Amino acid sequence: MILPNYLRNSTPWLSEFNRLFETTLRPQQGTSSALRLFEAEDGWLLEVDYPGVEKDDLSITIENGLMVIEDTREGSSRPTYELPVSDEIDPTSISAALKNGVLTLNLRRTPSTRKTIEIL
Repeated sequence: MILPNYLRNSTPWLSEFNRLFETTLRPQQGTSSALRLFEAEDGWLLEVDYPGVEKDDLSITIENGLMVIEDTREGSSRPTYELPVSDEIDPTSISAALKNGVLTLNLRRTPSTRKTIEIL
């Protein structure tokens, strides 16, 4: 589970976003790593534990609406994650950092196209 139960139904979009991640955010192989999702002011922060892994050992790709996080070391038993990249996430602004064995992905929201029209 990514969100605590008390937040699961607090807002419809948050529940839908959580459902999307829960159904597709499953390790594809190997053992699971701890994974956490937090809402930020400009989007979401996703943290995945990769203790003992260097940044050159990880590969993150986005293709066909999926972001794939893969440990590329030969013989690695770490899982490969497939994450949905929804319309609410701007795939061109995703950034990643690996520090102290924690991979942090900043998933920024797509800029709003909402415009208020002044009535004359």
